Amino acid sequence: MNIIEIKKQDISRASEVLAEAFCDDPIFRYIFKTPENYKRSAAWMFSTWVRWAVIYGKAWMTEDGKAVVLMRSLETPGMSLWSMIRAGMLPTPVKLGLASFRRFYFEVVSLLDKKHAEIMGSKPHWYGWMIGVAPAQRGIGRELLNYCFDIADRAQLPIFLETATEKNVALYNHKEFEVRDKVRFTQGDFTLYFMVRPPQENGTVHK
Repeated sequence: MNIIEIKKQDISRASEVLAEAFCDDPIFRYIFKTPENYKRSAAWMFSTWVRWAVIYGKAWMTEDGKAVVLMRSLETPGMSLWSMIRAGMLPTPVKLGLASFRRFYFEVVSLLDKKHAEIMGSKPHWYGWMIGVAPAQRGIGRELLNYCFDIADRAQLPIFLETATEKNVALYNHKEFEVRDKVRFTQGDFTLYFMVRPPQENGTVHK
């Protein structure tokens, strides 16, 4: 399976994959509250994130378009106003609705950013911002992850990510990630796990 860099013409397809992959994720269930709200706005929201990663970070997908990863580096850890304008994010409060936007930005994002800064500080690293696989294609995500791991290992850089599902914790543990912190998010009745994968020696065989 070939891994390709996401281009402008791939943004719509990649955002649809992410919307499929995260429809049952506890974070997004809390943000959107109902499947109807999620279906109406999620693909648009993900399209702005993919566009931001294409411009300022790294965005890859499998050649068949069934698995997507968005990465942020230390050089682009945050989103300036200009970068959000370029990525088309300014209508987010209107597109999501004010209640969903409040939960998204002032509750979830603020907590994620705080823990990211606490755990990683100014240490150079990759941030596994979004990793999504179409529901019927779970197995193909392994090759995409290994591609990212190889890039990080060659540069001897750690990878940081967070997840709100225990099954993902087990998956990432198998991929050399370690839980560095966890927070019970009582508003949404789920736990956030903050994980780091230290760089592995060159030549590591990924399984």
